[in-house]
Order: sequence, then C-alpha cells, then structure tokens
Amino acid sequence: MTRFTAAHTGVGLPVSAAEEPEEPEEPDPDVRRRTPARRRRRRALRVTVAIVAVAVVGATTSGWVAKTWLGTAVREVSALDPGSGEVVDAQAQDGDSNTLLVATEAGTAGSVVVTHVPAGTESTVAVSFPADLEVNRPPCDRFDPATGSYTDETVPAEARARLGSAWEVGGPRCATRVVQQLSGLAITAYVGTDLDRIGAAVDAVSGVGVCVTRPVRDAVLGPIVPVAGDNTLDGRRATDFVRAAEVDTDANAALGRVERQHQVLAGVLNAATSGTALLDVGQLTAVRSALAGAVVADGAGLDEILAVALSLQRLDAPRVTFTAVPTTGETSARGNAVVRDDAAALFTALRTNAALPDTAGGPDAGVAPSDVTVQIVNASDRAGLASEVGETLRSLGFGIGEPVNADQPTPQTLVRFSPDQLDAAEFLAATVPSATSVPDPGATGVLQLVLGSSFDDVVRAPTEPAGLAASADGADLPQAEC
Repeated sequence: MTRFTAAHTGVGLPVSAAEEPEEPEEPDPDVRRRTPARRRRRRALRVTVAIVAVAVVGATTSGWVAKTWLGTAVREVSALDPGSGEVVDAQAQDGDSNTLLVATEAGTAGSVVVTHVPAGTESTVAVSFPADLEVNRPPCDRFDPATGSYTDETVPAEARARLGSAWEVGGPRCATRVVQQLSGLAITAYVGTDLDRIGAAVDAVSGVGVCVTRPVRDAVLGPIVPVAGDNTLDGRRATDFVRAAEVDTDANAALGRVERQHQVLAGVLNAATSGTALLDVGQLTAVRSALAGAVVADGAGLDEILAVALSLQRLDAPRVTFTAVPTTGETSARGNAVVRDDAAALFTALRTNAALPDTAGGPDAGVAPSDVTVQIVNASDRAGLASEVGETLRSLGFGIGEPVNADQPTPQTLVRFSPDQLDAAEFLAATVPSATSVPDPGATGVLQLVLGSSFDDVVRAPTEPAGLAASADGADLPQAEC
C-alpha cells in the first residue's frame, strides 16, 4: 500500500525555529548613497576612454591621410630600367638597394650619388660620381623638366660627354642609364632634388635645424653659417647651404655638399611629417606645394626619401661609408674628369658586396704628405706667393723644393707632373683644388705646383676621404660636436 505523507497532500508542516529563514538585513544607507555615484563614475570613465580612443584613432587616421596626401606631392618620373643589359652580376645584386640621387641647380646636374645598401644589412655606401666625369652617353629621349615627361625627340648618342649632360638632355631615365652603364649597378630607386626650390620648402616649415662641426663659408657665396654647432636656417640661407661647393673647411668637396643637401632635405621632411605638423592644414598645404617642385622620384615614396636623407646627413656615421669614383686628377681635351682604371674594382666590390678596395677612397688613397715633394712656381703677379704657399704645404707635411718665379705670368694654376709622379700629383691636386693637372709624358721626377692668377688661396688639409675636417684656412675656426 502506498503511504502518503503530508507533503504529498499539500499540507504544510511546521518547521523548527532553527529552520526559519532569516529576515534580510537592512542595507547600509551609506552604501545606497555610494553605489549610484560609483556607477556614474565608472560610466563616465568608460565614456572618457571611448572618447580618447576615438580621438586617437581619428588623429592617427587623419595623420595617415595627411601624410599620404603630402606624399603625392613628390612627383613621379620614369627613371628605372632594372632589366637593362647594362646591369652586371644581376643575380649577386638581388635584394640590394641602389638609389640614384641627383641634385640639380639652374637646369644642370650638380651632384650625382648612388647609395648602396646590401640586402639584409643596415650599412650604407655612398658613392659620389663627378658631374663632369667623361662618359659615352647613349641616345636618350629628351626630357622636359617643367612637366616631368619625355618628348618624342631622341637626343643622339655622344662620345666623351659629361655625365651631368645625361640628365640635362635626357632627364632621370638617361642619368640612370649612364650610371648603370658605367658601374653595372642595378639602380632600384631614383630621387631628384631641385636646389633652386628647396628654400621654399624650408620656409614652409618655418626653417630647418642643422648642426655643423665648423662654420660654413664658401669661396663664392661667402659666410653661410658663421657659428659652429646647432643653427636654424631660413629658406635663403638653406639655399646657399645646399649650393655651397667651395667650402674651405671641406676635406672632401663632394662629401661636404652631399651632407649639407641631405641635412636640409631631412630637416624639411622631418618637420613636415612628425608630431602635430600633419594636422596643421595651412603648413601642410604650403609644404606640399613646395615639395611638388623640389623633389621627384621613381621607386621611392616619402618614407624612403626621408630614410635616405637621414642616412646621408652625417656621412661620418658608423654605418655609412663615403667614397668617390676614382679619377686620374687630370682633365681630358674637353675639360672633363677622367675615370681611373681601378674604378672597375670599386664597382665590382659594390655589386658583389665585397670589401671596398683601398684605392676607392679617391686620389689621395695610399699617399701621405711626407711621400710628396713639390717644387712651387710663382706665375702670378703676387710677390712672395710661392714661398707663402710653400710654408703652408710644409706645415701640412709636404716636402717643398726651392721656390722659383715663372718666366712669364699665366692665368692658370697647374699641377705639372711626369708619369712616375701620378699618385703624388693626384694627392697634390686634391690639396690645391683650384689646380688643373697637366702631365709631362717625356719627363721623369717632375712635380710642380704652378700658381697662376686663378689661384684662390684654398689649400685643403689632407685627410681620409670619408672624413670632414678643417683645411689650412679653417684650422683656427671653432669646432662643435654634432
């Protein structure tokens, strides 16, 4: 028989006092007052975080959009030809970066540099190509710099032409082709800077800061940066700063000019793309307008251009090696610089990422002042000039013969040398930059410095090609750390 309990019949049974449920405690009135406040604060915090997040995302997005818009100011030009038959050791160069940098002024190519970055490294080799280097220029389509385009006209090939003429008639594409033909390097990017227009870009960012180890004074332009150390340049002074080609404290004229040009370019791009600058619509518009005329490129965007400029603004930095295409130190019948035979070893080392040869540094490689004894001839109308220059050279370590006066005056300043004195002559010519080298094939043991009326009083202290030191004229100038 089934037995039913009270529970089954729905009858409530009494429970003991121990089992009675407890009355809920009265909540603390302070807790009741605090809870809504805490909730309000938490809600406000979440709203604030959301607003900040939106602002950050908005600013980041706006900055990215602004930078992209600024980057479109860099005009694209057709310059590259990576599959050209002029490229040598193409497989060995795979992954390397070779950027051709051409700075122009008044429609002419002033400086030509290739920056070489081997694949998988952060080291840079900057190679300067003299703009007056004698080359065989191939036929090229004529370039219109005003529009950045090429015309239907073909400029005929020219033997024994200046390297700079390749850009002047055929623009970036012809310049690239000539450099590849000369070096065998595969040019992977091109950046052109118009020095006549860089000043407007400097003014658009309200000036750029540069640091110079010594005051910068140019033989033609005069004092540009009179005080060593940190300086701020406006557009006018920045234009002179990048143009300066005869600075008395430059141990290497090409190196000094390249450094100055990229200090200014890096300063402009840094100022335009960092901090809140990208949110300043007025400045951004002005910079964009200035850059549209000052910089052109192929294979390089704004970030790549800035990276190259930053790497070249200090060519004595640990990861940067500066060298120059070695020349004979004499000029051809057409007045062009002549490439030395050992330039081939330099180009091979670059293409295969081997150690640079000792001769790659330039005409002074392997020669010290004590190895050079020179006779000085005064062919000017300045009495005592030979003795004066002789004392300067002697203080730099050169051996000096008995000074003499020329039979008749001459306007030219010359380094006259016999074949056995070629290395010494190149070293001397680098020390006296106003001198033109003239070989004397039938003689031996001849090394003369003939001082004509063209002598500009500049004598540069011998130093390593990659250094930037004072010349004899600038030895007493104050120095600064940069």
